[in-house]
Amino acid sequence: MKIDRHDREQPKGPVKLRFTPPLCQFVFGGVLIAASFNQPFGGQPAQADPPTTGQTTHTPTPDPGPQPAGHDVEDTGDGSADSVADQQRASALIDQVIDRLANGAAFDCKIRQRVRTAGREVLGVGTYLQVGGGTGQFSFQIEMHDGTGKHRLQQISDGRLAWTRTEVAGVVSLSRVDVGWLDEGARTLRRNDRIKPSMMVGGPCEMLDSIRRDYDLKLGKSSLAGRSLLVVIGTLKQSRRDEITAVVDGAELPALFPTRVNVAIAQDDDPEINFGKGLPIRIEHFSDPIATSAAPQGELRSTLKKRQMISLLEFYSIRPVAPPPIQRFRFENQDTEIDFVNETGRYEDRFNIRVSAKERERYR
Repeated sequence: MKIDRHDREQPKGPVKLRFTPPLCQFVFGGVLIAASFNQPFGGQPAQADPPTTGQTTHTPTPDPGPQPAGHDVEDTGDGSADSVADQQRASALIDQVIDRLANGAAFDCKIRQRVRTAGREVLGVGTYLQVGGGTGQFSFQIEMHDGTGKHRLQQISDGRLAWTRTEVAGVVSLSRVDVGWLDEGARTLRRNDRIKPSMMVGGPCEMLDSIRRDYDLKLGKSSLAGRSLLVVIGTLKQSRRDEITAVVDGAELPALFPTRVNVAIAQDDDPEINFGKGLPIRIEHFSDPIATSAAPQGELRSTLKKRQMISLLEFYSIRPVAPPPIQRFRFENQDTEIDFVNETGRYEDRFNIRVSAKERERYR
């Protein structure tokens, strides 16, 4: 089945899955595992000692890839942005990274995600292909194994239609965004931004855009395998925290909700391939500080509050590629019996695209 236009008159079924879940895209892994083991999303986290707040971290388990080195990152203590200037500088860096992904040279890479949930650590692996050049074309897919089954996330866009396919414990969900219409709507409103709406729907671009909106930001520095990194350090905004607690009727945030994030960005090209400057290398998510035991059993016990690393997303084996043909990014729906959710209206709200029915008709 192929669908080439967004029809606002098309009846919409119940919302099964947003293109990017409201708990931030990385939580896909945590949701998968929680669903697989019938655990509540806010289940108890693993009891391993988390990395020190204010640092980019070592990987939770031995890893065939390169390990961090000299990874201290400047911190203010409470994680909040020092000033409006800090926020502006960090936000500007996020803008530069999104612009690099959306408008820069094409590349592909491997991705690896570790998620800690319900006392387990689960590994996901996948691939990411970004065409750049203003095309809006990308492919992002990851597969996780929880010991009992496989769970998959696929996001793909040809610059006109962006699709998400999620398979959790054998249950498939589909959603679609007419990103071509979003760009046309922006042009109708005489917006000529370098980063078009279609470039911020799905994949790492939307993840970074969400971080920019939802977190107080500041900058730090780090290094990985001898490469210098810039680090955007984010702490969940109080206004966003209040919105989330209102949704859950005033209850505390789920233990797996990310309230701290570190985004590590390559400051220079990889010297071996002369490529990679300005690309994200790691995205780390942490929980609120959690009380942990600091004394052996039987002795006077004290508690320390440390942030729990709940997700580590790594981009590695990055390499430049020639842009593939557009057919590479066309979604072929093999789940014809599954109703998809059209999320275009939500993104019209996100990008404040309001046009008349007459203007919309011209796009058909």
